[in-house]
Order: sequence, then C-alpha cells, then structure tokens
Amino acid sequence: MNEIRNAFTKITPHKLDDIKEELKTRDDNIVVETKKKKKRYLFAVPVVALCMVLMVMFLPATGQVQTVVGLDVNPSVELNLDDDYKILEVKTNNEDGKKIVGDMDLTGSDVEVGVNALIGAMLKEGYIDELKNSLLVSVTGENEAENEKLRQQLSLNIDELLKASDINGSIVSQTIADKSIEELAKQYQISVGKAEIIQQLVSKNSLYTFESLKDLSIHELNLLLQSNQVEQVTITGSASESGYIGKEKAQSIAVADANVSNPTILKVEMDYDDGMMVYEVDFHKNGVEYEYEINALTGEIVKKETDGQARTNQSSGSTSQQGSQSSSNASSNTSNGQISQNQAKTIAKNHAGVQSVSQEKIKKDYDDGVTKYEYEFVSGNYKYEYDINAQTGSVIKHEKEYVGQVNISKDQAKQKALSHANVSASNAYDVEVELDNQYYEVSFKSGQYEYEYRIKASDGSIVSHEKDYDD
Repeated sequence: MNEIRNAFTKITPHKLDDIKEELKTRDDNIVVETKKKKKRYLFAVPVVALCMVLMVMFLPATGQVQTVVGLDVNPSVELNLDDDYKILEVKTNNEDGKKIVGDMDLTGSDVEVGVNALIGAMLKEGYIDELKNSLLVSVTGENEAENEKLRQQLSLNIDELLKASDINGSIVSQTIADKSIEELAKQYQISVGKAEIIQQLVSKNSLYTFESLKDLSIHELNLLLQSNQVEQVTITGSASESGYIGKEKAQSIAVADANVSNPTILKVEMDYDDGMMVYEVDFHKNGVEYEYEINALTGEIVKKETDGQARTNQSSGSTSQQGSQSSSNASSNTSNGQISQNQAKTIAKNHAGVQSVSQEKIKKDYDDGVTKYEYEFVSGNYKYEYDINAQTGSVIKHEKEYVGQVNISKDQAKQKALSHANVSASNAYDVEVELDNQYYEVSFKSGQYEYEYRIKASDGSIVSHEKDYDD
C-alpha cells in the first residue's frame, strides 16, 4: 500500500498554489476558464488511476473457489463454489459422474439448483433407489461454521427431493477441514468425501484397512458406518438392507446351525470381512458362546466358532449337542489318560460331519490349565479349526471358514513364494503360511528383508507381493 502511495505522490503535481496565483493575474475569463479546465484535467488523471488501483485491491475477489461440495453415490461429482455459493466448475471423479453430468452446464448456477439437477439425474439413471438409498454429501472449505450451515441445508433439500420421488433415503453428510485427506484420495483415486469416510471407519475398527474398503459403494460404507457408530458424520434415515437377506434371516440361519433353542442374542449386525458383506451373529446358550458370519447376499455360513463348555440342564439332566457329541467320542484314552492325536482328529471330523480332509495340521498345547489338541484341516470349500480337550475329548472350540477351492498345499504355496523371491528354503526364517479366505498368506524373512506374498489357493497364482527392509 505504501508503494502505491509513493508512486501516486511522484506522478501528482504539487502546484495548486502557483496555479491560483497565476489565475489572479489573468483578466481574460476565457483564458482563465481554459487554464482551469486544463489543470483540473491533468490532476484528474492520477486520481482516476489511484481509484482504479484501490478498487482492485479492496473489492472482494471473484472467480476463486471458496467451498467444494462433493456428491457421492457411485457417480462422484464435485462442485467448486465461489463466496456466493455460485458454481464455478463441475468436476467428475469417475465415468458414472461424467454420465450424470452429461451436457448440463451448471456454471453460474446456485449450488442448490446444481445439486437438485444432479440428484434428479441420478434418480433418473437408477443410481438411487429403494435398494441403494444412500448418498454422501461432503462440504470442504476454510469457514467451518458456514460449511456446517451449507451441509445442513443441502441434506435437508436432498431428503425432501428423495421423498418427493417416493424414496426413503439415507443421507450421510460431513464437513471436512483437514486437507491432508486429499493425498489419500489421490493415492486411491477416489473422492475426498469417500476417503474421509473410509478413514473414519479404519480409525474406528482396527480390522478394516483403507485398501480393503476403497472399492465399496457408498451404500455399503453407510451400512458399516451404522454398525460401527462413527460419530464424525451425520446420517439421516437408514441404509436399506432390502438387497440382502436381512438380520432376522441371518439370525435364524445361525441358530438353526447351532441346533439350540431360544438362545440369548448378543449381536446381529452388518460387517465386511474377506471381501464380502456379512452378518455377524453372536449368541450364547448354556454357557457356550457362538459366533457366526453369514454371507449377507446368499445366506451361506462363511465362518462359525464356539467357545466354552455346555452346562448340564438340571431340570432334564440333558446337555447341549456339543457336550453329548464330544463325550461319546472320548470313550478310549491313551495310557497317560489322554486321547491320541488320531482320536482327536476323528472327534473333530465327526463333529464337522466330514470324512475326506487335506491340509492337516495338529499340535498339542496347554492353555488355561487345560491340555488340548489344536487341529486344522480343509474339507471341500471350507477350513476347519478345532480345539479338542486332550483329557476328555470334548470340543472346546471350533471354527469353520469358507476358503473356496483349494488345489495347492501350504508347502506348495511356500515354495512358490520362495522361488519368486529367489530365496532358498535354508536361508528363510520366521516362515508363516496361513490359508485365509481363498488365498495363502505367506511371510518370511531372509537377510535384511521381510517378504509377504498372497497366493491364490485354487491355482497357485501370485496375487500380490511385498519386499521391505526388516526393521
């Protein structure tokens, strides 16, 4: 500002007093008038110039992005707004977003007009319906108070628009102040709003990873948000489960498989595990706790686990199915009073209802004052894990997990990883091979490096691999 003032001082003549004296000595009015006009004209040039400079400096900036509104369903669109909430630019983050925007020119429109037009297009194209009724609204900008007002207003408008289309929508809305999330969004090629939602879920549930959630739809993420009770977002309405079997059906499947009546239900909620949406069903009966994972789309049992010993029912003298099955298989013990490994295997296979098994691993362990056999095997498309009481032969704990078609063994998976890493078996240590879902997770160390491999169990193909310095 001082520089402008100094420049103005240099170019402005300081001869007002001289001009007045000269005018007093002139008798010719025409000359006086001409002189006055000439001098006033010369003085006006820098004044006008100064005014123009000041106007440029002090008038509010126009055409600059002050706020960004993100709309995510599967189409992902961002609206860049000026300080009057007029649309400066419409950006699309995926192909579905381009389809929705089409040839609409929303530049200069009020943000509410633009949002209504885009939501209308999403409804028309079937991206929002009763089965997929979730939508994410994100407001990003430096003025948090104004962002919150805009978030509330847009959420209300969208809710009314969906109801006018006979859809009970579930609107997830948030304001974003932390710009560091933009780097995650770029890394995973998703919108800033979706990146923020995933970050909140990962922070809430340690079993989630950004990598595992990045490809989920907004509707699926909304289901997880409601199960995990994330507080940093606002959710109106409920995410529809009409496209899934539903909580009641999942509960009935689990209880029927456990063969118990009237258990105490602890939890039935949506979750995401091993690449699929599942219902987690937890309940207990007669001292035994049951944990099930049910495929939310098909109703297939993908994992189940029991923990605890069944208590005797004093009124009838009977026990639960687990207790009666286990005791009948423990009639013969070894000389030291414990059952043999083969007997433990037979008990587990009989309990699982299978005969032909592969990928067996069994070891004896001592835990909480109990000697037990830990037995793991694969049969069909499932992996089974059993803890068998070495004294009584009773099933302490068991788990069943869907792993798909398994055509290679753990040793074969390990060899494939070692060969790919060009590491000999003699130079590898801390080797671990675990069958998880449809893949073998292979990890080992050699020299200064640590290796991790993911190998498909059906054909032995290497899906992913990492090599890092061993800290």
